[in-house]
Amino acid sequence: MKKVALVTGCSSGFGEAIALGLLRHDVEVVATLRSPAKAPAALRAAGAHLRALDVTSEASRKETVEWMLAQFGRIDLLVNNAGIAVRGSIEDTPEEMLRKVMETNFFGPIALCRAVLPAMRKQRAGRIVNVTAIGALLCSPFLGAYCASKHAMDAASSALDIEVKALGIRVGSVLPGQFKTAIGDNMAHAPLGADYAAVSEVLARKFAERGAVADADLTPVVEAVWAVASSAEPQQRTLVGGGSALLLPPVVAELEKIHQIELERARLG
Repeated sequence: MKKVALVTGCSSGFGEAIALGLLRHDVEVVATLRSPAKAPAALRAAGAHLRALDVTSEASRKETVEWMLAQFGRIDLLVNNAGIAVRGSIEDTPEEMLRKVMETNFFGPIALCRAVLPAMRKQRAGRIVNVTAIGALLCSPFLGAYCASKHAMDAASSALDIEVKALGIRVGSVLPGQFKTAIGDNMAHAPLGADYAAVSEVLARKFAERGAVADADLTPVVEAVWAVASSAEPQQRTLVGGGSALLLPPVVAELEKIHQIELERARLG
């Protein structure tokens, strides 16, 4: 029997690549995006089931999960990938922008986790992979709202993994570094006050001097998602990519040790 996966944010970038990668592993993939009419041709050609989903809408989430259960009778994998970013200082970013980032990057994905868990508990099996970012651990100036949403998702993912392991379900996060996707092109920008604009310009110049280049090959992220989805004992956090991500392996290694201690404390029997 084929595994059945729900992947969010499949209009381009990581979501499209992850959906295609799962299809290559003979997984039945429901690739979701706000407008299926604009779905990448590659997903159509590969045989993905295209569904409209707004992760911030309770009705949309409910409709998608109910359709999948009616169509396939099960949900084996949820990949929370949909996300947005906003650039601006914490002081200048309007509250509605802050709330939109949290709704899309945290509350929506958490609600989807909650929506699929009853079916996974009934199956006594399932995987949830949350695609966060190195910003879940590394705080970047002028991306405070984005990083805060990823911090929140990281913490919730770790706690949830401990809560559900005894039920046959595992939860892991994939933390990509600098990859070339549409999220940067679609990023909203809050107006910067004069004082913050000066700081931002200095940081931008230093970043340019480092010559950092976003990686256009998304294969490592796809492979990391599959590793979490298929490994008997997946890592809770998987770092992917170069650049600033290279600062974090020691941090992730220590967090993994702590996570394993917490898993052992929660072990039944």
